[in-house]
Formats: sequence, structure tokens, C-alpha cells
Amino acid sequence: MRYFLAVCEDLNFTRAARRCGVSQPSLTDAIKRLEAELGGALFHRDQRGARLSDLGILLRPELASIDRSITQAALKAAKFRTERPVAPTHTDWRGFMRLHHAIAVAAIVLISFAVKTAFFPSHVAETGMSAVQAPGMNILQMHIDLANGNNLPDQKLRDMTFVFADGE
Repeated sequence: MRYFLAVCEDLNFTRAARRCGVSQPSLTDAIKRLEAELGGALFHRDQRGARLSDLGILLRPELASIDRSITQAALKAAKFRTERPVAPTHTDWRGFMRLHHAIAVAAIVLISFAVKTAFFPSHVAETGMSAVQAPGMNILQMHIDLANGNNLPDQKLRDMTFVFADGE
């Protein structure tokens, strides 16, 4: 409607497009869509410019009234937004509640960890010994000892626990 009214005032598509801040083909396409919706040509076009058709003359006051109503509605909406505080929407509360829930869960985890460490300290067995390298036995020695089982001490035969050293 704004494009239609600009062409009505300028009687030239190129000047009207410049005034509306759009390209001339965009303005022409918009006018053609409006003409298709209203069921007839709004302008007679020629080399000198454009002039209103009978349908354009008939609808100009109505389209101007609609344009004024749209402008007034936009102004009222802008005034409403600036004068009244906007109440939080449902989605605002949902985001707040998610954040609140995450903070509550983190607090519960931290508090329970602090209570656990304060009242139930971990018991670590202290031997008073420094780390000692475990004795090892190579595979060849193990086979020799198993073949000569009679020469091994009783504990070694019953235990059969071997620690392999040197990556074997």
C-alpha cells in the first residue's frame, strides 16, 4: 500500500522506488502482486510515467486509510512498549527456573561432598614402609624350578605366585 501511494504521488515508478528505499523492479513486483490480489490494473503505464486507472482511483482513498491505520497502530504499539513495563513471559520464567535448578543441584552436590569428607574421612592404611621393588623371576628360572619341584621350598610350591620382571 505504501508503494501504491508513493506511485500515486509521483506518477513515476522509478522516483517512487527511490522515495521508498527499494529498487524499481521490487516496487513494480509489489504493485503487480497488489493488482493481482485486487483483480485489476491500478495504473496505466506509458513512456511518460504512470497514471491511475479507474480501479486505482476508486481504491486510493481506501488504501490511504488503511496505510494511516497501520501507521497509527505502529505508533500506539511503540508508545505502549515505552510507557508500560513489560511483564516477564512464560519463556523468561522457564529460563530462570532452569538456572535456579542447576544452581540448587550444584549446591546440594557440594554440600554433600563437604559433609561426607567432614564426617566420614577416608581411611588410608599406612604401612610406614617405602615402596619396595617386588622380587621377580624370569620364565626360564620358573621352568627350571617347576621341573625340579622337589628342590623348591614348600611355601613356593603351594603359593605358585610369581612376579615376572624384565617384561617377560
